[in-house]
Formats: sequence, structure tokens, C-alpha cells
Amino acid sequence: MKILLVDDDPVSQRVLAALVAREGYEPECVTDGAAAWERFQQGGIRLVISDWTMPGMDGLELVRRIRAQPGPYTYIIILTARTEREDVSAAMLAGADDHLAKPVSRDDLRTRLAVARRITALQEELARRNAELEAANARMQHDLRAAQRAQRGLLPASLPSLPGLTAAWRLLPCEELAGDTLNLVRLDERRAGFYVLDVSGHGVAAALMAVQVSRHLGPVLGSGSLLKQPQAAAPGYRIVPPAEVALGLAGLFHAPRQLQYCTLLYGIYDLIDHSVEVVCAAHPPPLVVRAAGGIEVPEMSGHPIGLFTPEESGYTTWRTVLAPGDRLLAISDGVTETEDHTGAILGSAGLCALIDGQRQLAPEQGADAILAALAERRQGQPPADDISLLLLQRSG
Repeated sequence: MKILLVDDDPVSQRVLAALVAREGYEPECVTDGAAAWERFQQGGIRLVISDWTMPGMDGLELVRRIRAQPGPYTYIIILTARTEREDVSAAMLAGADDHLAKPVSRDDLRTRLAVARRITALQEELARRNAELEAANARMQHDLRAAQRAQRGLLPASLPSLPGLTAAWRLLPCEELAGDTLNLVRLDERRAGFYVLDVSGHGVAAALMAVQVSRHLGPVLGSGSLLKQPQAAAPGYRIVPPAEVALGLAGLFHAPRQLQYCTLLYGIYDLIDHSVEVVCAAHPPPLVVRAAGGIEVPEMSGHPIGLFTPEESGYTTWRTVLAPGDRLLAISDGVTETEDHTGAILGSAGLCALIDGQRQLAPEQGADAILAALAERRQGQPPADDISLLLLQRSG
């Protein structure tokens, strides 16, 4: 290891250099603070022994400059004839790690250098581990961005064109990856399916379960889809009723020991008679905003998916018909559980009051207005939970 020796006394410098060399170090000698600072900036110095009193830049000024320089930690020993407590304190406050009293004895020097070697070795190990952590963090951030892109691919890039129905959706994750997801898909010429899914917890584990569940709610006929299944008795297919979809998911994801679950709102919208059939698995029920006035919030039951068997789930369905101008709002609980500065949540009543004043807005503007109102309620704070909403309106 190289040691930069700074001393304007040539005799003291030669003696110190000889002692340092005997301990197995490589001394580099300069005669003043300015020369030491110039050499330090060239790099490769992790240990400095500097005299305090020198013409021009003294030892304490050199210490301050080294400490202000970014880069690997440099251990600094101040060499001085000053032994008063306040002098030692001043050296340490300036950034020195240790001090040596003149004249330097070999035993004192050996002790100080042993400490310096341990400290610099620990600093090098810390720097190495920090570099490894930074590299691991960079890889994790890269993977998270890739996962975000994959998860966004499960969301509707554009909503299907559905006669007599307009729709809008919003999803605001509280972390890099969301445990919420949603979709609106056309099932056949007459019917469309829609869902809002909310997995317990946040982050990667919640996002993975959301992906797993949502792949079974895909619109494509074939393996893995619970929404539209081939008929065994006759050619063609059948649209699976909402309660059967929830029961199917309860069977597929029953794993109570994992203590992870999801809530689900799934519904089928009939494009001919504008009837809606909905099931809720421990999920907030839909809100129906009537064009003629009033908001309906149905009573619904059913356990979350993942913790109970299909036989224990207790799902009930709810049916209604939308008149022209009526709209249906499906949300995750991140909406109603949004807190204000006092910690009070919005709640179902607060949401009803909020959307009641927005019934004249088109779905896109209405969805934006809901998010804006929630942001105002949080007063600049990020959401504590994922926020998702799907707004459907009968247009004719």
C-alpha cells in the first residue's frame, strides 16, 4: 500500500519514510500541502500522514480538501508536536482519523498503521458490497420495468367497440407493480365481459398472482379461459355465467396456507337488452348511477378467491338493466379507502357523493374527475393502495 508522506522538514521526512518502509509500505514524499493535494488528485492514495504546520496549505486544510473530494475513503493521520486536548479535537473535527506525536516512535507508528490498514480494508469491503448492491438494484429495476411493460400488456390497450355502450378505465399503482388489474372484453356478438381484480398486498408477489388470475379471464376461446367454453353436447360455445367463473377461480387458486388471496368483480353486459349480471368475491359492489336520479349500491356476498374452496365461497349474483344514460362504476377498494389529511377514508357514501356531481360527464372525463378528486383528497401524497376503476355507460 502506498502512503503519502507530507512534511516540510527533510530530516523528519526521511526518518518517517524509513520507518514506513520497514513496515512494508511504499512511501511517497512531498514537502508541502499544495504538492500533497496535487498528488492526491492523481489517485491511488488511500493513506496520508501529514504534518500539521507547513508553509502555505497546512495539514488541516489538506485534510478538509481530501474529505470534500468524492471517491474511496482515505485514512489520514496528522503528524504534530501539539498534544493538547483542544489541538487533537481540532484535527479530528477537520476530518483526520488519528494523530501521531512528534518525534515519531516505531511502536506508535506500527500501531497507527495497523488501525489504518483495518479501517481501509473495511472501507474497501464496504465499497465492494455497495457496488454489488447497486448492480443488483440496477438489475432489479430493469426487471421491474420489464415486468411493468408485461403487466401493462394485460390491460386493454384500446377498449372494444361495443354498440350502445361507452366505457373508460383507469389504473394507478401505488408501487412499481400493481396488484390490481381490469379488463373489458367482447365475448360474442351479444355479450361483453368485464372485471376488476384486486390481489392482497403489493409489489411483485401481488402482481404475479394478478397475472395468473387474469390469464384465466382472457377473451379467447381455448385452454385457460373461464369466460367462454366449448360445449360438449353440441358444436359451438357457451358463455360462462359470472358465478361459475368465480367458482372456477376459487377452485384453481385455493391455497389457504399461502395467505394470499384476491377479490374480484366480474360481470356480463348484454348489448341487446342492456342487462348486467355481476358476481363479487369479497370485492366492493358496483355502483349504478341512474340518469333519472339516484345511485344504487347492491348488497352482495362471497369470500375472496384463494382462501376458501368453491363449496365454501358463498357467491351470489346481482342483476339489473341499464336505461339510456345509466352508468355502472366498478372499482377496487383503493378508491373508497383513500384517506384525507386526517386519516378519514372516502368510504362508499363519499364516493356516491363524488360521482353524483359528475353524472353529466362522459365516461372518459368522469374517470379523470374521480382520479383528480382522489388526488386532491390525498393532498399530494402517493396512493396507499392500487386504485382502479372501470366506468360503463349505456349510450342508447
